Amino acid sequence: MRDAAQYLGISRQHLYNVAASNDRPHLWDCAVAGMPECTVQIKATLAASRKAVAKPKAKPAAKAPVVAQPPEFEVGDLVMATKYAGIAEEGKEGVIAALRGSQASLELLVRMPDGEDWFPVKDFHACFATTGRQHKNAEFN
Repeated sequence: MRDAAQYLGISRQHLYNVAASNDRPHLWDCAVAGMPECTVQIKATLAASRKAVAKPKAKPAAKAPVVAQPPEFEVGDLVMATKYAGIAEEGKEGVIAALRGSQASLELLVRMPDGEDWFPVKDFHACFATTGRQHKNAEFN
């Protein structure tokens, strides 16, 4: 999983979440089936790049810090339609262009090549999946 996540350019946690979900889009199953075989050379290259990253030194034990949860969505997150969503056919890629509201009332402005629309978070989850990648800017071309 670590090698696959690194190869795909996404976090291991995102890949674990997708793999564990029974509701994952069929697109992910097709993507995994089409991945290249993890050769000895690919594995060695990935291992070397992991070793090249300096690990933080352990700090003395202290009070457990309060860790803030990162937001689920950010402007610029790339998304993919998992089924027809009015502004996009299944498999089309777009970007989260804006957010409004918070928690249960959160709405996301999804910009696709053929248009854009606001989606309540529940409807967003029913029609889209985040890809774990960020667009270079909030404008989707």
